Amino acid sequence: MKIIVLSDHTADQLRMREEERQLRHEGLMQEYEGRLRARQVRIDDAGEKRRAAWKERRYLQALGHAARIAWNRYRKAVESRARPVKEQPGAEDFIWRQGQEGEDSLTEFLSQTLDDQYIFVKGYKNAKGEIDGILLGPAGIHCMEVKNYKGTIHCDGDLWCRDKDDAWGNQVLFREQITDRAGRSPSVQLNESAERLEAFLRKVLPACKVSRHVIFTNEEACFGGLQDLTVDGVFLLRDWDPRDMLRLSTSRLTPRGVDTAVRRIERDHRYWEERRRARSASHPGRAA
Repeated sequence: MKIIVLSDHTADQLRMREEERQLRHEGLMQEYEGRLRARQVRIDDAGEKRRAAWKERRYLQALGHAARIAWNRYRKAVESRARPVKEQPGAEDFIWRQGQEGEDSLTEFLSQTLDDQYIFVKGYKNAKGEIDGILLGPAGIHCMEVKNYKGTIHCDGDLWCRDKDDAWGNQVLFREQITDRAGRSPSVQLNESAERLEAFLRKVLPACKVSRHVIFTNEEACFGGLQDLTVDGVFLLRDWDPRDMLRLSTSRLTPRGVDTAVRRIERDHRYWEERRRARSASHPGRAA
């Protein structure tokens, strides 16, 4: 299977957050080292004044300067122990890392399962958002939303939630809604972007049908009630054989159709990426 990476939002987010932590740490280190240098300047200045006063037999003043030296040395020792520690990744980083692991596990799984007739496009974005993966081949076009959640997954139409127990069997989550930052469930996320993609592709492939699938990759996930699904399929990666899905697909694409669709997807992704860059450039605060 051939893999085409258009973007890697989760990796970009993780990298950006690590860079932000590094910048904050460097700023704190500059302040820390500046405080130590300032203390040393006070120590050196008091030392010169003490030597001058002692030489001129101004012994009380020399003792005063010696006291200032001792105080600043003490403060420098205290401040040196308060060396800034780099901030560790937090809960949000863990969520992004989970998302990346889920997407990577799906890519690896498909690459080991499917032959070179298939192309997997990662990170396509249009005006409605991102599609984690698009699988193209003889059995048509299949868009995939990847989730790496633990627990028991429930779905009723476009309402998705989960229950979760801790290691001792105590329930810690009950009907926690599964949504993105905009409050969209996995099916809404996928359908909005896939519908727009399908409309775009039909300009050159009139019979094009884009299938939609939500894949849960975590080994500790299972399904509860799934009803009134608004996507074509919901799967646990550990139990899923994509070849069954492809055999049952009623959509077909010729090699030429696959090539046309891939080129159109890449072109559309570039278009919306340029639009987003232009908007960021016109809003300096947003770009920052």
